[in-house]
Amino acid sequence: WQGFLWSPRLYRPLMEALKPAFLDTATLDTATHYEALGAYPEQYPALLASAALDRGDTYTKAELASATRSLPANGLHDTAQALVSALESAGDQRANYWNHRVAPYLREIWPHTLDKVSPDISESFGRLCTAAQDKFPEALAQLQDWLKAVEHPDFLVHRLYEAGLCDKFPNEALKFLSRVIGKQTQSSPGDLGDCLEKIGSASPDLEADERFEWLSNYLRQCNVSN
Repeated sequence: WQGFLWSPRLYRPLMEALKPAFLDTATLDTATHYEALGAYPEQYPALLASAALDRGDTYTKAELASATRSLPANGLHDTAQALVSALESAGDQRANYWNHRVAPYLREIWPHTLDKVSPDISESFGRLCTAAQDKFPEALAQLQDWLKAVEHPDFLVHRLYEAGLCDKFPNEALKFLSRVIGKQTQSSPGDLGDCLEKIGSASPDLEADERFEWLSNYLRQCNVSN
């Protein structure tokens, strides 16, 4: 396993032969199996996610969902990271990849119990939302319950702004910001002011929204403190 996980790939005949052991790595005594993976434990959840995104007839949805639910918290975070990488790698086919791969995966494979929420997963799913680009509203609707305020949301806010989502989807952009920025946020994200300006320009009515007002006040307070 350690040798394979050093540079894994989905070769269907091999994955078919490895299927029982591959699934058991998640579902049987996870802690022990993860310890045995050595220096590459994060590769297993990523490979499991890849198998689910392109499962063919090797695995059933139920098998993949069961294995994914059995992952420990760090394994689920690695899985979420793998989803981000896969969507970002789709290039100009992101909308199609979201519709036919990522969205079905989230509906059918990813755990639906919110006791699995963690700050790391929230941040990764925030990245997944912004990576969805034109599918940002759909991604946000599907992932909103997993988005919690993170301690350092600078990168998420920057990705939101950089992708031009504040102009294109002002309502959803405001909702996104209000979820990833909270009272525990340590400092004002660098692009927050620009995001709010874009949102207000694209949809002036939102400036009266309590979320917009809270974020504006938060930004002013941070600027005064600095």
